Amino acid sequence: MPQTRIAFADTNWLFSLYYQTQDRPKITAWAQRGPSTLVVSVAVLAECRCNFWRAGDRLKALESDLGARVYVDCGYTFEEMVGMAGDLFRRYAPRSNVGTLDLLHVAAARRFGCQWFLSFDSASGCRAVAHACGLKVFPELTAEDRTWLRRIGGGN
Repeated sequence: MPQTRIAFADTNWLFSLYYQTQDRPKITAWAQRGPSTLVVSVAVLAECRCNFWRAGDRLKALESDLGARVYVDCGYTFEEMVGMAGDLFRRYAPRSNVGTLDLLHVAAARRFGCQWFLSFDSASGCRAVAHACGLKVFPELTAEDRTWLRRIGGGN
C-alpha cells in the first residue's frame, strides 16, 4: 500500500480543486500519484473564504470537507503564525515578490510537518521559497520558479 503524502495546499490549489480551472488536470495528476492528506492553515481558509465568495457557491463544499478531506491546524493564532514566519520574512522578502500570506503558508507547511507544497503560484517566488525550505513542490518547478530560486539564493 502506498504511503500517504502529507501536503500543504495553498489557496490557488484549493480554488482549482473546487472550481473548473485550467490547472484542474494538474490536480488530477497529483491525485493519480497516490493517497495524500491535504493540510491548510487558517490563513489559507481566510483567503479561500474571500476568493470563493467572489466565484460562486463552492465555499460550503470546502467547509464540509474540513476534517474529512482537508485538515486544518487551527491551534495557532495569527500572531503565532507570523512569529513562525519571521525568519522567512527576513530571508526572502527582500529578494522576491512573495507576499505576507504566502510566507505564512510556507511557514505553516514546515510547522505542520508537510513534505509537499501544492501551489500554482509561479509569479511571486512562493514555490521557490517552499523548495528552498526543503519542501517538495508540485507541480514541478518551472523555469520561472528556478529564476526565483536563483534570485533568493536557493540553488537550483
